[in-house]
Amino acid sequence: MMVLVGLGLSAAAAAEGADIRALFRAVLADPADVAANLRYARAVERAGDGRKAMMAYERILSVDPANREALRGLQRLGGQTRAVAADGARTDVIVGIGAQFESNPRLLDDARSGNADLSALGVLRVEDERSLFGRRWRSRINAQGRLYRTFSDGSLAYVGGDTGPVFPLGEWGEMRALAGLEYARLGDGPLFLSAYGGAEFGLRDAGPLRGVDALVSFADFAERYPGRDGFLFRLRPQFAWNGLFATGDRLTVEPEFAWNAAVGEDHRFRYWSLAAAGFYATPIASDFAGFQQVLGGPELTLEHRRYAAGAEPGGGDRRDWRVSPGLRLIGSGFLDQDFSLVLRYHVDHNRSNEADKEYANHTVSLVVYRRF
Repeated sequence: MMVLVGLGLSAAAAAEGADIRALFRAVLADPADVAANLRYARAVERAGDGRKAMMAYERILSVDPANREALRGLQRLGGQTRAVAADGARTDVIVGIGAQFESNPRLLDDARSGNADLSALGVLRVEDERSLFGRRWRSRINAQGRLYRTFSDGSLAYVGGDTGPVFPLGEWGEMRALAGLEYARLGDGPLFLSAYGGAEFGLRDAGPLRGVDALVSFADFAERYPGRDGFLFRLRPQFAWNGLFATGDRLTVEPEFAWNAAVGEDHRFRYWSLAAAGFYATPIASDFAGFQQVLGGPELTLEHRRYAAGAEPGGGDRRDWRVSPGLRLIGSGFLDQDFSLVLRYHVDHNRSNEADKEYANHTVSLVVYRRF
């Protein structure tokens, strides 16, 4: 009898584990699906895995900050340590550190010119959401740095931040109006100071169209970079398709139209561009080498940029074509913690009717992220 009972319990546990895996695959298919995350959170919480339940509840709050079940779940599991308050306020912090190798970081016209270099990478991202003046208010900070071993003139430090109210659009989604500042240093001196503003639309039930960003900025470049001051307008929709070829896979595509109205040096740096960045990710393994999930796949960026001037005499306006294929591998949930690892390879090929603007640059990077 005890053997039969034991077999029955084992079978029930196996069935429950299979159900949880199926629910997790549904979350992977669309991480912003509130209903799928709720089903998964309830299941893993019943199974005694509070850590995974908390992560699911937080994914829900990133989409629906006032979701009562997710708020109660985090309170029940001690989620206040993750800066999610009872009124829906939350603060997410992501820190990344890593290294990068480039075959031609100076972007010279000869990729085999012996300019390969290593650099250290650092990333800080903060997103805060809370109620201010009777409305949801979302703020972001993005800081990153790149420090080369020998190519000191290419070392870059950047920090930008914006804030603005979030307006519900009913069943369509939401709109966030924003205003912000950004500052960058290149080498041993300032690069630019920029002010920007615009709107971000997060859409629901719009098929593959998940959002649209419309932004305008004005950049004031340092004196050592003359002719680059001016306005920049960007329009960037975001598309995503889930479950194209396998359970849990996802294809994201972000086209972009940009118009840079630089005013100096006879508009030498004025241009318009059309670009698109795509990434296809599919699950590769679960519970592998300490990671809860490993996924990855190919990526591709295409860009055509046409300048108002600057090509060789008689050659017309300068025109650039950039093709950047690559591969990306992502491991998440390392040792059941909020650690992720991103291994990436891509190569930039730039072709131009201005000969000294042609280059190729192979890049390999490895970055470890920790979410707080």
